[in-house]
Amino acid sequence: MLEQVWNGILEFTSKLVIPDWPGLIALLPVFMGVVVVLFFLRVALAYATAGPTRRGGGRVKPLPPAGVHMPGPSYAPIFAAVGTFLLFIGLIFGGPTLLLGLAALLLTLLYWGREALTDYDHLAGEHPQLPAVVHPGPPPGVHIPGPSFRPFAAALAVSVLFLGLVFGGWILGLGLIVTIVSLLGWLNDARKEYRLVVEADRTGHLENPPPPGWPKVLLAFTAIGLVVAVALNAGWFPPRPATAEGEAGAGAGASAPPSGAPGEIAIVAENVKFNVSAISAPADKPFKISFDNKDSGTPHDVDILDASGKKVFDGKDFPGPKVMAYDVPPLAAGTYKFECSIHPPTMNGELTVGG
Repeated sequence: MLEQVWNGILEFTSKLVIPDWPGLIALLPVFMGVVVVLFFLRVALAYATAGPTRRGGGRVKPLPPAGVHMPGPSYAPIFAAVGTFLLFIGLIFGGPTLLLGLAALLLTLLYWGREALTDYDHLAGEHPQLPAVVHPGPPPGVHIPGPSFRPFAAALAVSVLFLGLVFGGWILGLGLIVTIVSLLGWLNDARKEYRLVVEADRTGHLENPPPPGWPKVLLAFTAIGLVVAVALNAGWFPPRPATAEGEAGAGAGASAPPSGAPGEIAIVAENVKFNVSAISAPADKPFKISFDNKDSGTPHDVDILDASGKKVFDGKDFPGPKVMAYDVPPLAAGTYKFECSIHPPTMNGELTVGG
């Protein structure tokens, strides 16, 4: 009997000296279950042995102090974020998404402005007895910069610049000009303020520069320049004389003019616009497209889509000025759409395959 007890002790200690790791790992869920059960037992015991507790009333709704106005919640920031997201997606993919983003952002800003006006009217009606606050000015020796429209002008200029980065051409040039003018004006204002501060160190009297007026000239130049740039980019101005090439592109079922090489279709991209709106190619035969990108620094390409919108040919995009020949595989007879994948709203046309 003693020998059996001794053998049992040795067998148990052998498992401790050389443990069965797979068996121990398999028992980990059991160990964790035991720990969880012990924890809940401890919590239950603590509640069972706890003495009487002091209970207060219900939750007190927070109220601002008298005379302090706290605006209510608003969904406008969320709507504005969604509208901005759709606008950026539209700038990339174009089409209806761009119009949807512009509409969503505009409606959100109008809604936000209406909320602000309502809040302001509420405050004005709630505190009609408050006197007007008159600021005597900054303390002696403290310089407070005067108001400036330069940040708004710079934001407008950067917006036009981003439009130019998307659509290129004259809009990009206008954005660069307006941005440079805005930044130079801002720098000139800073230079004037610096001179006044230096002068105050000598005289002991600090004067602010006169408040600026409305930037009517800059806003008028930007608005007129944007309209002209869009017209130039779209090819609306100056009016171009009718040529054989233009007449061929404008006619019903017109094909691209010959490029000089047999079997090639010529397409020209200029001012973010194709020179033809309809081309034709033989059915079930490969053909070439000679694509001349004349927009300097602006990438374009030619893609072909079937009636369902599926892309059947994907031409490589490249910046101009440059000419590239595309080898298009055989296409079944039918009507297709060709477009620039980067500027599809303004650069597209119809491809007729047959014969």
